[in-house]
Amino acid sequence: MSELLLFSAGLDSFPAWYYLERPPALYFDLGHRYAAQERAAITALSQRCGIEVTFSTELTLGGWEQDDAIIAMRNAHLAMLAANRADTIWCVGVRGDHTLDKSPEAFADISAFMTRLSGRPLTLNSPFWQMTKTQIVAWYLAQGLAAEDLLLTFSCSRDDGSPTHCGQCSSCLRRWISLINNGIDAPFEAPPWQWRRVQEYYLAAMRDGTYPEHRAAEFWAALDAVGARPPR
Repeated sequence: MSELLLFSAGLDSFPAWYYLERPPALYFDLGHRYAAQERAAITALSQRCGIEVTFSTELTLGGWEQDDAIIAMRNAHLAMLAANRADTIWCVGVRGDHTLDKSPEAFADISAFMTRLSGRPLTLNSPFWQMTKTQIVAWYLAQGLAAEDLLLTFSCSRDDGSPTHCGQCSSCLRRWISLINNGIDAPFEAPPWQWRRVQEYYLAAMRDGTYPEHRAAEFWAALDAVGARPPR
């Protein structure tokens, strides 16, 4: 049965390539705000690690990108086009992901839909539903893989074309937490723990229990790692 990995050169899909034992990789340039940075990261990782990535421009969804960088039904669109190339499509979601098109339930629904319409068994899945980003990075490092290669990945939603992680978006915040909790001090334009939304939302949500417990535990650990935990 054929398979492929939807690859974005992010901090999830890069370890997934190793975890899945180096499957063929496919990147869709959607015309979104940080596509140029992703393409540059893919090139760097391909040259460094020998990843063979097919680039596709057949799907343009940038016009539907919201202010928070979300593109509704993105993963459903990606899966349907990828299904023309493989029977099993790996699209990385992690423990706690719950957007409408990225959860175990959503992926099962998309798989059933594609199977019914194509007339052949098709599967959309993630290898990391039971792992957090921190745990994914820990697994990667436990394999003896190079920590510096993780810094070639790109996980930021800035819209000015800069290759530097801004430190002031949710993608950067999650990236910082997963790396610092594994002893990797990654560069950011601004300290992620000082992002205004940390004060305006995250700290209160972690204290009152409305933020997922496992994510809160990793967030507190990251704040402790840089001596930034505020008084209770």
